[in-house]
Amino acid sequence: MSTLAAARLVPPCIAPPARPLGGLRFVASFVRNPLSVVPRAAYEEDFVYSGGARPFAWITAPALIRAVLLDERDKYRKRSQIRLLAPLLGAGVLTSEGEHWKWQRQAVAPLFRRQELARFVPQFVRAAQDEVARWRASPPGTVQPIERCMTRVTFDVISATLLPSADDTVAPEVERSMGEFQGAGAWGVLYAVANAPQWLPQPGRSRGERAALALRRAVAAMLRERRAGGQADDLMHRLMAARDPETGQAMNDEQLIDNLLTFYLAGHETTAKALTWTLYLLARSPEWSERLREEVAGATGGAPVTAENVERLALVEQVLKESMRLYPPVPLMSRQAVADTRLGPLGIRAGTSVVLPIYAAHRHRRRWRDPDAFDPTRFTPENEAAIERFQYLPFGAGPRICIGMAFAMLEATAMLATFAQHCRFETVPGGEPEPIARVTLVPRGGMPLKVWTGVGGERMLGQPH
Repeated sequence: MSTLAAARLVPPCIAPPARPLGGLRFVASFVRNPLSVVPRAAYEEDFVYSGGARPFAWITAPALIRAVLLDERDKYRKRSQIRLLAPLLGAGVLTSEGEHWKWQRQAVAPLFRRQELARFVPQFVRAAQDEVARWRASPPGTVQPIERCMTRVTFDVISATLLPSADDTVAPEVERSMGEFQGAGAWGVLYAVANAPQWLPQPGRSRGERAALALRRAVAAMLRERRAGGQADDLMHRLMAARDPETGQAMNDEQLIDNLLTFYLAGHETTAKALTWTLYLLARSPEWSERLREEVAGATGGAPVTAENVERLALVEQVLKESMRLYPPVPLMSRQAVADTRLGPLGIRAGTSVVLPIYAAHRHRRRWRDPDAFDPTRFTPENEAAIERFQYLPFGAGPRICIGMAFAMLEATAMLATFAQHCRFETVPGGEPEPIARVTLVPRGGMPLKVWTGVGGERMLGQPH
C-alpha cells in the first residue's frame, strides 16, 4: 500500500447567506440555485425557522431528522416531492404514500437484496470498460465531458438491467428529456417547497410537462416491446412478475411505467452524478487516485472487477461515501406538516414546509471535523461507527430510505474501481465546478476533465505538466 500522504483538499462549496433571505432575493437566489438560500445557521444550529404566510423550517439535527423521517413521520407528508415529481413518476414507489406505497415497496423489495444484485456486477463492469474504450479511442489527455459520460455509462447499465431496448434512439431521447425536465425544474422545486397555489403561473411548467410526457412515452414503448418479445431475467421482467404479497395483485402498465421511471431516476441519474463528483475529487487528489489504483490492483490482480472483488474494495467505498457527503446526489429533501405539532423545542404550524438540506447537514460545523475538506478516512469502519444514523443521508433514511441503495453502491463501486484500474483524471484550468441543486446535484456547466488511459498513455503521478 502506498505511503503517500494526502494533502488537504477543500473542493468548491456553497457560500451560505449570513441571514435567511426574504422576498424577491429569496426567489431569485432559489431559482438560480436552491442551495444558495440555505442560511449559514443551518450549517451551525439544529434548526432555523422562517415564519410568515408560508413558513419554512430548515432542520439538520439528527434527532429532528429522525423525528420527521421515522418516529413522527405520520405528522409529515411528502407533498412537495410528490407535487414536483408526480408529472414524471406518477404514483410509483417514490411518489405514493400509505397503503399504495406499502404494497409497491413490499412487491419490489426482494429485487434489490444485495445477494440478488451481485449477478449484475459483470454488466456494471462491462459498461465501465466500454466507456474506457471510448476514451482510449481519443488521444491521451483529451478533455472529456465527464458528466455526460457518466450519464451515458449508467444508462448503459440501466439498459442492460432494467430498461432493455433494441431501439438505439431511446438512450438519447431519455437523456434529452431528462435534461429538459431538470432544466425546467428550479421554479417547480420552489413552488413545491413553498406550497404555492397550483393556479399560480409557473415558468417552465409546460416545458417540464412535455419532457415528462416524452419520457413516459419512451418507457411505455419499451414496455410494449418487452411484452411482444422474450422474457429475459432482468429487473423489468421481475417488476412485471412482482405481486402484492397479501393480495397477489400485479402492477398495471401505468404502475410499471411509474416504477420503471422511478428506478431510472434513482438508479441512473443519481449514480451518474455521484460518479461525476467522485471522478472530479480524484482528479484533484492524485494521492487518493493512486491509493485506489493500488487497492484495485491488489484485489483483482489486473483482471476485471468481480462481485467477489467488490467486497475487498474498502478504500473505493470510502471515497464514494466521502464524495456523497460533500456532494450528495439529492441535496435537498422536504416534508410538509399536516397538523400543528412540535419538532423538538419548536412549535410547527400545519402547512409548514420542513426542509432537510442534506447538503448542509453533511457539512455541519458541529458534527463534522473540517467539514468542507475531502477526507475519505471519515468512513473507515471505526470512524463511520461514530457517525450518527441520521447525520449522513445520501440515500435518505427511515422506512422511505432509497430502495435501490444496495444497487447504486454496488454499481458505483464496481464502476469506480474499473475507472481507477485503467484511467487517470486531471482537472481543466479555468474555473471550479459550482454545485447546483436541481432534482439532483449537478455541476454548473458540466464537468470537463482530462482523461489519461492505457499503460503508454497515462500521465504518471508527479510527472511535470
